[in-house]
Amino acid sequence: MVKLLGLEEMERRHEKGEDPFALAIEKWVRMRDFLLEKADPARYREAFQCGSTKILFCLDYKNQCSFCPLECVCHDSQSLYYQIMRHLQVYTLAGALLPRGPLIEIIEAYIRDLENNRKEWLKKNN
Repeated sequence: MVKLLGLEEMERRHEKGEDPFALAIEKWVRMRDFLLEKADPARYREAFQCGSTKILFCLDYKNQCSFCPLECVCHDSQSLYYQIMRHLQVYTLAGALLPRGPLIEIIEAYIRDLENNRKEWLKKNN
């Protein structure tokens, strides 16, 4: 059974030296796998709550969003992140009546974007 990755676990692992990008990616990979396990409105609610919680970048760049490597994600209401969150709201209400495919595809696209953002960030900072 897949467990969602919460902020406390991310903070603990980041303090031990783990990359915040890797943790953000893992958060969304786990969320995708969690949603694939079972179509249940309660799971969509849990995923929505997990997706709504801050990630390490929010803590590291608090009040300095313009320096954050994911700033474009948070401040673009058309970003994949916001699309996922809107889908999760709808799935929370409609549950198993909707096919999971479209939601899973958007999450997978977001994971790819995070991976690309990580590569770009590493290029800039090396």
